[in-house]
Amino acid sequence: MNTIKRKLKIFYEEVGEKYPEEEIVYKTLRGKLRKKFILTYLNNFKGSLLDIGCNQGMYLDEYEGGSRFGVDISFNVLKKTSKKKIQHLVVADAEQLQCFKKSSFDNVLCSEVLEHCLNPIEIFKGISHVLIDDGYALLTTPNYKRYRPKWIGLGRLPQYGVSFDNKDGYFHTAYRPEQLVEFAKKAGLKIVESGTLEKEVKYAAKIPAAILLFGRFVNKIFRSQKFNQMNQQVFDNLTLLIYHGCRILKIEKILLKIFTDGVRSYILVKKS
Repeated sequence: MNTIKRKLKIFYEEVGEKYPEEEIVYKTLRGKLRKKFILTYLNNFKGSLLDIGCNQGMYLDEYEGGSRFGVDISFNVLKKTSKKKIQHLVVADAEQLQCFKKSSFDNVLCSEVLEHCLNPIEIFKGISHVLIDDGYALLTTPNYKRYRPKWIGLGRLPQYGVSFDNKDGYFHTAYRPEQLVEFAKKAGLKIVESGTLEKEVKYAAKIPAAILLFGRFVNKIFRSQKFNQMNQQVFDNLTLLIYHGCRILKIEKILLKIFTDGVRSYILVKKS
């Protein structure tokens, strides 16, 4: 394991222990939309499922099509998985799925993982390795418009006790659907679908985003972690309120014709 990966491994172990990601993310509009989108596909999958970057196993708990397997780089987060259903969990690097036998799984889910990996093509090659012939894989990542993000500072979650002190960055990028298509083709996978999701966030978060940014600007003076958390909570709640309001007023369809590009990219592939 090289130096960068070793540092990231330590970081992910601390995050897995202290940051309740699933409890926070899936209460937001983005999380709710993403979960609904992914479950639409999982409900049509039949046979075994490998969830790459499974976190606490939320999607494994929801899966009813067959046996459930999860992989995550953090042992600490795997310790938090639900014991409601039988799951098979492995601590492993998503870029090294050759640790599994060839053609081991009927289906693969890889949601919000690719953007954290230094060698994304290795994820696709690994998926091709573990999938059976005619098996399916669904991947989602953040999308971007103009500038593609790459590195952000480590230790950005002090309010949860994650205080990893390092001059290096935390790799977090984004991919457009056409980039996912290129990776899939290089790995020899057949593209079934590709596109974007969470389009609703584009209209629902416009006003809340302005409030959020203003709050962050003000907090440069106070430097209060509590204020920062409250500011984020206001953003999340207001975004949900606007989303539901647009649905009640039946203007969502009109808005989605304007905001056609979602904040996340996805691809559904098949091994042929």
